[in-house]
Amino acid sequence: MKKQHIKSIAASVFAATILCGSIASASNVNILWYTGGTETSGPGTYEANINALAAQEQNPGFNVSGSINTWNITYWSGGAMPVGAYNVLVAASKEGSWYTYPNYSALTSSVTASSFGSRVLVSGQDADWHVQNYPGPGSFNGPAGFLIDSINWAASGTGMGGVFLDTGVESSLFSGFTEASSANNTVIIPGAYAAYPINVGLTSAGISNSNTASHTSFYSVDPTQWTSINVGGDGSSVTLVSAQEAGGGTSVPDAGTTSSLLGLAMLGLAAVRRKLSLS
Repeated sequence: MKKQHIKSIAASVFAATILCGSIASASNVNILWYTGGTETSGPGTYEANINALAAQEQNPGFNVSGSINTWNITYWSGGAMPVGAYNVLVAASKEGSWYTYPNYSALTSSVTASSFGSRVLVSGQDADWHVQNYPGPGSFNGPAGFLIDSINWAASGTGMGGVFLDTGVESSLFSGFTEASSANNTVIIPGAYAAYPINVGLTSAGISNSNTASHTSFYSVDPTQWTSINVGGDGSSVTLVSAQEAGGGTSVPDAGTTSSLLGLAMLGLAAVRRKLSLS
């Protein structure tokens, strides 16, 4: 076989591999974000700040988790649940000095535990408030990265995932734990869970010391239902995720993108076969 044929075949195989490998990074996440009327400092500011976070999520220089998705966000402030096919529902936190505090009545009257698929996260950490206030969105290793990882993880399971940020309604929707008010400014990522997708790019120091990092703790946790991926300085659980999916990935396959990329990859492989037959 001539050297130029070998080089050409290698290039085609490499291109096909790159195309297939890029499937995971070309995902779209449809998010239903329940605000319950929450505002940061005035009308529209909560949504504007979350939209800015969605743009940050797309920035490879900022998002060091290795899983970058495109967030398509539908905001739900109250009333009937918006109709649509969603990968994940995110519920705004009750904590923090909100300009307008959330009302959860529309949420609790519209969803139950059976509304969600294989991946649910409940946390005593009000990451949405901390991203918008203190310490802000300047570093991935902090509330911003925690929120990004949590949403991408929950969206990547089967059915609609759930991310509940210290809402206070978690225990009325889900079983397998008890919930109690407990302030922690030290949040620890146990070594056994440091490599889990939700903790990728994060450290204990990064998600702590943010002017009360966690406001709620979970006790009597059923390990068949939940895995505690981070704990408070007092040893209590502050973030729980669905036990069977705790170690799962954070990339949401996009059917249209996947099909087109696979088609291009197949064309590349067909070219390889033609070159071999002519050699």
